[in-house]
Amino acid sequence: MRRGITALIILFSVSWSLRAQEADTLSAASVVSERERPVLRPSEEVRLDAQAAVPQQVADVLNRFTGVQVKDYGGAGGLKTVNVRSLGSEHVGVFLDGIQIDNAQNMQVDLGRFSTDGLQSVSLYNGQKTGRLQTAKEYASGAAVHLRTAQPVHPDGSGGRVRLRGGTLGTVNPSVQWDKDLLPGLTLRTSAEFLYSSGRYRFPYFDTTLVRENGDIRSLRAEMMLLGRHKGGDWRLHIYSYGSERGFPGPVIRRALGFPFSAERQADQDIFVQGSWNQEWNRRYATALRLKYANNYTHYCTHAEKDPMAFPYDLHYRQQSGYASLAQSVTIMDWWTADLSTDVQYNTLASDVGQFVSPRRTTFTGALATRFVREKFRAAAHIAYLGAWDVFRTPDAGGWSRQNAWRDAWMPSVSLSWQPFPFLELDAFCKRTFRLPSFNDLYYSLMGNSSLKPESALQCGGDVRFAREWGNWQVEARVSPYYNRVNNKIVAIPTASQFRWTMLNVGLADITGVEVKAEAGWSAGQWDLRLTGRYCFQQALDHSTEGSRTYGNQIPYIPLHSGNLSLQVRWRQWALGWDSAFTGERWSRTANIADYRIDPWSITDVSLQRTVTLPPLRRRTVPPSLVFSIRCNNLFNCHYQIVQGYPMPGINGVAAATFLW
Repeated sequence: MRRGITALIILFSVSWSLRAQEADTLSAASVVSERERPVLRPSEEVRLDAQAAVPQQVADVLNRFTGVQVKDYGGAGGLKTVNVRSLGSEHVGVFLDGIQIDNAQNMQVDLGRFSTDGLQSVSLYNGQKTGRLQTAKEYASGAAVHLRTAQPVHPDGSGGRVRLRGGTLGTVNPSVQWDKDLLPGLTLRTSAEFLYSSGRYRFPYFDTTLVRENGDIRSLRAEMMLLGRHKGGDWRLHIYSYGSERGFPGPVIRRALGFPFSAERQADQDIFVQGSWNQEWNRRYATALRLKYANNYTHYCTHAEKDPMAFPYDLHYRQQSGYASLAQSVTIMDWWTADLSTDVQYNTLASDVGQFVSPRRTTFTGALATRFVREKFRAAAHIAYLGAWDVFRTPDAGGWSRQNAWRDAWMPSVSLSWQPFPFLELDAFCKRTFRLPSFNDLYYSLMGNSSLKPESALQCGGDVRFAREWGNWQVEARVSPYYNRVNNKIVAIPTASQFRWTMLNVGLADITGVEVKAEAGWSAGQWDLRLTGRYCFQQALDHSTEGSRTYGNQIPYIPLHSGNLSLQVRWRQWALGWDSAFTGERWSRTANIADYRIDPWSITDVSLQRTVTLPPLRRRTVPPSLVFSIRCNNLFNCHYQIVQGYPMPGINGVAAATFLW
């Protein structure tokens, strides 16, 4: 029956496509002006400066957003995952140019691998992104981080950038990017980046000072993009390769002298090829086709000969994924559009782990959406369906099993926006989302549970936005209350040994919070100032087992209070930035007792940039430039931890020089 529904949706998708191409046309001016307006704006969005000489990781940008916690294990090689409004990283979709970056093995996307180099913007949607021609996966995500690559624009037909960056922690980070217009409407972009960091820094440890070890990283990223434009549409092909070898510093605990804190090493080789094609067939009908193939290799080793206290692991994993998405949009009237999106994905995971079951997963996601856009009122709604079936090898029986293989869910959503005055806007949304258990949750030989149910989340929230201009002043403010409830939360329960765990659906969490953001800007002559303040109150309570000791406690790693304050000043060719962030007390366990308390902390970063315009090069109309930049992180040398047992670096800095032409 369920597979019949899937086939019916695919058949409906094809018939819709054929009928829409026969539809009559409408006035282009009215259709384009109304149908492209979003119902909900992004909760946070940062437009990136392509000339910035000190690029940041995407995790650093997200860390300033309200309601976001980035788990950082310290050092350049440390894992960095994002948690939005206490939903957990598994509920946060990360999309690059509309195509999801995912990991079926553990559903953790390491944002430390992604630099802001070459990106145009980083956007966060807590509600539902309501644009046209989205993939079904975008509709199915609880929260979504959208990374958009910058479009090459060079009046002379070609251009590029060479950057050399270095600093404390033994960091060396050169990169190069080159753009070339091959033909009218066809552009090639190539880029490469190398990163080395020793990851060594001092930190206090009881009554002494130690040096953080085994936090080094060597990585190389290489990318190529082809971007094409044609009548009524555009297309792009993106080839990405990333390789790294890094150490995991491990938690800081008391150990016998002569042993390192950690000897864990991991080597990765990730490759993906993705492409998209967007086409406006006529004024009423448009399509977007997206394809992706990914191949990820991981080698994890504990080097027990260096650390006898570690379990002896030498594991290899190979994950492959194929993905296809077709999105269709029909303009019924100039203020009313409807979309149908269908996605299919196939994942495999192989390993040399003993008794590993080598799972394979086929996932279908479909979404039917509609939008109403008027001058003062906008509304959007969709219903998404997620279905997945697994096949896994049974080593003992020597065959393949489909037992307990099918998991599915329906996910409705509604979004409303009303703008009673030009300076005031009111938004609201409510949606339900699900996340499937990962391969590790289900099949890992020491912790798997093949009958796990999907983890579901109910999200409700709203925004009150205010924006006005008075002369040279621009003022914006936003207040965003929200409520989330997570059911069937997947948790790990220890069994007879701390090494052996079992996965169960036992969790229930209620999250209530409010975010406040205020921004003021002033521009006059060659001066430009912008002051931004953010604050988040977030009460995330464990309601799993009534009457237990942990019932009603704050869930791990969620602060009750957090926020940041930033100041950006530009004058002529100079730019000064000041960022201060604070995080209140947290607990590393649901038991909110002193042993698990993590102290509050506050850090300040400051940066200074100078741009020098050079004489024009021969046969070029745009003069080249040199950009010098310096950044000091943790200016006041605060000693703090984001994850318990993982001390973060104290004061550190980086300097860079960039040549652009």
